[in-house]
Amino acid sequence: MDSTPPKSRPVRRWLRLFAVAAGVGYPLALLIAWLLLRLVGESWWVTIVGLYAPPVGFLFPAPLVIAVAWAWAPRRILLLQAFSLLFALFALMGLHLGSVGKGSVSDASAIRLVSYNIDVGFHGVPALVAQVQKLDPNLVLLQEAGENLAAELTAAFAGWHTDFHGQFFMASRFPLTSVYEPPPIHYQAGEGGASQAGDGGAHFVSYTIATPLGLVDVFNVHTTSPREGLEDMRGQGFLHELRSGHFLFGQGVDRLVFNTYRRGRQVHGWAAAARASARPVIIAGDTNLPGLSRIFRENLSDFDDAFAAAGRGFGYTYPSKLPSMRIDRILTNGKLRAVDFRIGDSRASDHFCIGATITAGR
Repeated sequence: MDSTPPKSRPVRRWLRLFAVAAGVGYPLALLIAWLLLRLVGESWWVTIVGLYAPPVGFLFPAPLVIAVAWAWAPRRILLLQAFSLLFALFALMGLHLGSVGKGSVSDASAIRLVSYNIDVGFHGVPALVAQVQKLDPNLVLLQEAGENLAAELTAAFAGWHTDFHGQFFMASRFPLTSVYEPPPIHYQAGEGGASQAGDGGAHFVSYTIATPLGLVDVFNVHTTSPREGLEDMRGQGFLHELRSGHFLFGQGVDRLVFNTYRRGRQVHGWAAAARASARPVIIAGDTNLPGLSRIFRENLSDFDDAFAAAGRGFGYTYPSKLPSMRIDRILTNGKLRAVDFRIGDSRASDHFCIGATITAGR
């Protein structure tokens, strides 16, 4: 028999209803967010913003929902919250438990690659080089290396084969047989919501190096950052733009959409070039593509991700002060495989560096 006083029963029923609604609504909201980010992705300005928002935000409602469910909902609703947490951690935040690598990290023929967006050397070259050397590489790819750093970087890797093109620096223990710098890309007016046409960089340089594994084509990439588009959306601050209605109606969205269009063109260009190679291929650098990116899936799903193959955890690399995104990547085609993956720990740049040991393919 229910011992609840008659006057309290309607309140309890409403609390129970609210708890069940919250307990069911939270996982449903997570599922909808995942579907929108994965299937719509860069096709809509709202989901573009969502892709680059810190994914830890998906966990914020969890403590309140669990407390409410514990107090008033049936116990099966608590089991649903366990699913919600796992779904948020793995599907939305990108948690990876790690794979059993096939191959030896001490293989003498292996390529030990480090890729690093060095933020134009803002904190000085010595700190950057010290972080790179900590991972003991025999191939180093740097992005966002200002031309003023050319002499200092070349000196830091004295005795290596080096190349400097624009923002891209490469140092290799293996002989360098050729370098390819692609022509600019023409971005058509009207595409991606933009009002102006113009030429811009292809945002990659490729090298062919002679390794113990044979000739390998290496792509050093750094796509256009979403920062400029997101800053336009933010305007005078999120709360101000929300109160004014600018954010809700997507004012200032053109630059964000055009920025995404440019990034998509760049990724398509170097992915197609890498796919056309008959040799083993490595793609490494700052892709500026988060885990649920549709651009990534449509252009790069046939390449193997070194983190997925040999890493564990979330793999976040940016920003180094409080990492929330995995946008720095090392990819290989089927002729190579990663047997080890590491992330640096230095804040000498606004990115963490990444490293992988790469051997002959499966």
